Amino acid sequence: MEIKKIDGPLLKDVFKGAVNYLISRKNEVNKLNVFPVPDGDTGTNMSLTAKSALKQIDSLEGEFFVKDVAQAAARGALMGARGNSGVILSQLLRGFAEGLENVDEANITDITEAFKKASETTYKAVMKPIEGTILTVGRETADFAWRNHKKYKDFIRFLEDVIKEANKSLEDTPNKLSVLKEAGVVDAGGKGLVVLLEGSLRFLKGEEILEQSEDEVMKKKAQQEIKFTEANTDIKYGYCTEFIINTDYDDIDAFREKLSPLGDCLLVVGGAGTEIIKVHIHTNDPGVVLQHACELGLLQDIKIDNMRFQHREVLFDESEVAEAKEKEEAEETIEEKEISFITVSMGKGMTETFKSIGVDYVVTGGQTMNPSTEDLLKGIEKVGGKTVFLIPNNSNIILSAEQARDISTRNIIVIPSKSVPQGIAAILAFNENNTIEENTKQMTDALKSITDASVTYAVRDTKINGKEVHKDDIIGLASKEIIECGNDIDKVTFDTVKNLMNDEISLVTLYYGEDIVKEDAEELRDKIEEKYPDIDVDLIWGEQPIYYYIISLE
Repeated sequence: MEIKKIDGPLLKDVFKGAVNYLISRKNEVNKLNVFPVPDGDTGTNMSLTAKSALKQIDSLEGEFFVKDVAQAAARGALMGARGNSGVILSQLLRGFAEGLENVDEANITDITEAFKKASETTYKAVMKPIEGTILTVGRETADFAWRNHKKYKDFIRFLEDVIKEANKSLEDTPNKLSVLKEAGVVDAGGKGLVVLLEGSLRFLKGEEILEQSEDEVMKKKAQQEIKFTEANTDIKYGYCTEFIINTDYDDIDAFREKLSPLGDCLLVVGGAGTEIIKVHIHTNDPGVVLQHACELGLLQDIKIDNMRFQHREVLFDESEVAEAKEKEEAEETIEEKEISFITVSMGKGMTETFKSIGVDYVVTGGQTMNPSTEDLLKGIEKVGGKTVFLIPNNSNIILSAEQARDISTRNIIVIPSKSVPQGIAAILAFNENNTIEENTKQMTDALKSITDASVTYAVRDTKINGKEVHKDDIIGLASKEIIECGNDIDKVTFDTVKNLMNDEISLVTLYYGEDIVKEDAEELRDKIEEKYPDIDVDLIWGEQPIYYYIISLE
C-alpha cells in the first residue's frame, strides 16, 4: 500500500513510534560515547527530550493537523531539552515545525522542506558547528531528500532511501572527526537521529513498536514514598498545580503578578515564539488559577496534586525532581536583590561548597543526569536577582543553559563553565564593586585560570590518544584526554596530579566522591603534600557520584 500523504493523526502516530523506538535503543546510542567513561548519556538525553515532545503531542485533542503536531513537538522538546544532544534535537524539531507551519496534510515535498529547515535551524543554533556530528548527518540527509524527492510518490520508498543516505552519512562521521575514528565509534547524536528515522519507517511499514513508558531509566524511578503525617497538614498551599496555556499573549510579567497572590513556588515562562505559557504554582484554590489562565487561551496538560493527602511512590520524570523537593521542604521567601547565582552540581558536599561561596540555588544535575531547560528555568524562578549568573559546570549543559536564558524574561548571563572547579573559580572572581559587564568578563576569564581533572572508571575497552584502556580500568582525565590509566584509584589520582603539576601551581584541591572513604582521601592528600611540600593541598567532601575525585590545580 502506498502512502502519498500524511495527516495530523498519522504524523502523531509516526512520531510516537519513532520516540518509542529511540527509547528502546537508547543504551546502544549511549555506548557510542567517545571517552569510555560512565557518562555516555546521548541516548538518554535524546530520549528524554523526545519523550517531552511526545507528551505535548499526546495532549492534542479534537481535530488537528500536521502543523499542530509539529508545533506541539517543538514546544515539548524546547522545555524538556537535556544536554547538547537534546538541545540540538529540540532545534531540529523547531525547524521541522517551521517548515510545516502552514501545512494541514503533508506530501513528500512538504516533509522534504521541513527536513531542510530543520537542518538549517540546528546550524544556526550552534555557535561553532562541528562536522562529523548530528549536524552533518541531518544536513546530508536533508540534502539528499531535497535533490531526490521528486522521484518518489510513496513515503515508504522515500524514507527507505533517505535512511540509507542517513546511515551512509553516519558511517562517514569518523572520517570527518578524528576523535571518532580513534575511538572506533560513529557520532552518538547522529546515531540517535538515524534511529528516530528508522522508527518512523518501521511504524509506517506496520511493525509493532512497543510502548516504552515503563522504562525505568526514562522515568528515573525512585523507590521512595512521600509520607504525609500530621506535619504535612501544616502545608500553607495544598495543591501543586501545573498546566500549559496555548496563547499569543506575551506579557508574562503581568500574568505572573496576577497569579502571585494566589500561592507560592510560582513558575511562569513563555515559549520563545512557540505561543505557549508554562505555569507551575502551589495554591489553595487551583480553580481560580485556572480561571485566570482560561482568559488567555486554551489549556492543556492540567495536573493538580493534593500535597496534603498523598501516600504514593514518586516517579521522577524530567519535571518532577524539583517538584518532589518542593513538596518535602519548607518554602523560603525569595529575596529581591541585584545579583543571584545559580549553578549545577551533584552531591551534598558539592552543594554545600557552592552555597558557602554565595550561590543562591543549586540545580541538581551533572554527568548522566543533565538537567532540562525547564529544570534550569525553575531554578531561575527560585532566586530574586535582577541579574542571574547561570553557571552550568558541564560542557553538556551549556546549550540547555543558553536555551533557558533565551526563554526566560529575566536578565540571565551564562558563564560557560565546563567543570566544578571552573564554576567555583568563576564565582570567586565576582566583585560586587564591578559592573555586570566587568564581572561577566572577569568570571569568564577566571575559567582559564584553573587546571582541572577527574578520576573515574572505564566502561569499555578502547584505544584513545595512544593509550590502551580496558573496561573497569581507573582513568584520569584532563582537557578531554585520558592522561593516566591503572588499577588503583589512589595511584591514578596521584599520577594525574603529578602529570599536571608545574612551577606555577600553588594550590591543589581534591573533591572526593561518594565512593571514597574519608580516611583514604586524607592519606592521598598527605602523600601529595609529602611529594610537593611547598604546595597547599585542600581536601573537600563532594559526595559526587561517578567520579572518585575531581581535582583543581591553580
